[in-house]
Amino acid sequence: MSQTPNHSARLSARLASIFAGGTMLSRVLGLFRDMVVGALVAVGSRDAFILAFKLPNMLRDMIGEGALNAAFVPVYTKTVENDGDGEFKKLVSSAMASMLLVLLGLTALGTVLVPILLGGLNTLKPITGGETLSPEELGLITVLARWTFPYLFFIGMAVFAMGPLYTLREYATPSWSPALLNVALIACCLLFRNSFRDPAYALVLGVWLGGIAQLAVLYVSLGRKTGIWLPNFRQRHAGVWKIYTLMAPVLVGQAAGEVNKLVDALFARSLDEGIVSAFYYANRLIQLPLSMFGFAVAVAILPLLSQAAARNRVKEIRETLMTGFRQSYFLVCPSLLGLLFFGEPIVRLLFERGDWTPAQTELTVGALSIYSLGLLAFAWIKVGVTGFFCVGDTKTPVIVASASMLLNILLNVAMVKPLGYRGLALATVISYTVNFGGLYYLLVMRHGPLWNSAFFTALLRMTVAGAVMTATGYAAYTRVAALWPADTGLARLTSVSALLLACAAGYLGACHVLRVDELGDFASMLRRKRGGKRR
Repeated sequence: MSQTPNHSARLSARLASIFAGGTMLSRVLGLFRDMVVGALVAVGSRDAFILAFKLPNMLRDMIGEGALNAAFVPVYTKTVENDGDGEFKKLVSSAMASMLLVLLGLTALGTVLVPILLGGLNTLKPITGGETLSPEELGLITVLARWTFPYLFFIGMAVFAMGPLYTLREYATPSWSPALLNVALIACCLLFRNSFRDPAYALVLGVWLGGIAQLAVLYVSLGRKTGIWLPNFRQRHAGVWKIYTLMAPVLVGQAAGEVNKLVDALFARSLDEGIVSAFYYANRLIQLPLSMFGFAVAVAILPLLSQAAARNRVKEIRETLMTGFRQSYFLVCPSLLGLLFFGEPIVRLLFERGDWTPAQTELTVGALSIYSLGLLAFAWIKVGVTGFFCVGDTKTPVIVASASMLLNILLNVAMVKPLGYRGLALATVISYTVNFGGLYYLLVMRHGPLWNSAFFTALLRMTVAGAVMTATGYAAYTRVAALWPADTGLARLTSVSALLLACAAGYLGACHVLRVDELGDFASMLRRKRGGKRR
């Protein structure tokens, strides 16, 4: 029986909220981790670690947000739907064996090649017009890169374990397990930063401990949920070939976005010390709502889309995609406006202490204000690609993302000298916006119109609610700041707390008055959860 749009919206909201709840825990801990590292690790060491850890993180994102959504989940879903539970288990055990071999090979190769890549940073100086790194600075970056890269194996196998869990709609453990990396990094920074010749090596220890911990909890969850504990190296399952057929092009497409981030980081380090950290911390604030909301909605609707595609229900695909776009906008709109207009007090409250200076705050806010303009495009890309993945089309997003990557690199080269680091951030926003525009157009060509009067009305109502939120937050912040002008930690906390509470009240209140359906979807889900707990 086909799901009604309201049922699909409620189910998507419930699954998204489960994922968002666990992800919120991880992201809040990640924010605390960044505060600890920003305060206790000097900017030079911090830049070196961030840049060294960029490559294994880049590949983690490619596997986690690319291969997982595009290849594993749709193939697993179709196997469960068409062939039953027994065939699903055979596929998972066979895929586990192949992923072990692939990740071991990639880890060995990267450990050798990545330090060579980072050792050539000074070749960018003619393009950026920035500083020349000393042999000591380059040496620290390359050694850190060699020691952090094996994280790829641990996190790669952890991400693999998420695929069967998502297929079986088990979202809790995959959503909170990344918090373990943050716990490990915080602990190692606090306890061991003075135990090494450079505090960045304490962070490397945290990366190893966090990666192993994530793999352990997801492996146990996978075994308990599916009964599969060991890989099967002897069995060759046809579904594994299908997974890799889907995975190969999407990895290329996902690589486009990740290469953009890597190029930005390399250009940033070539400009001057501290810009890598500014980009990283600005991006972390952007990723907080993006991963909790944009990625959560995409993860939640993919099984629904895959099921509709397996049953050839095109109207249901359209309704689910529009639901995803609307829910993403509802969740991301207040974050976009908040970071755009109130980035400075937020950054000062969170990070300006210890080794973090006002100059570092200024750099970070400059990057954040530009990145926030692209937050909606970042979120909608995550939702949009699921419309291709659910029907097994991984090539179209590759083509669009590759064109976006080339555009970003060209804009970086053209804009870095006249605009400095702001030019790099602006190039990223422009390229991602073009990326989403291309995806949306091609989705409409494939599935039909992804809009109607209700869709546009909902977006308009949410935008008005966002404007009310911004005005309410500004009034509360300026009022508290005027009453308490002293620049102390407590004064910052009080004014930002008033700002956030006023923004939340303004947005939710306006959504209620304007009858925004998404508010009702999520509120109903929360009431059912509380009612279920009481029972």
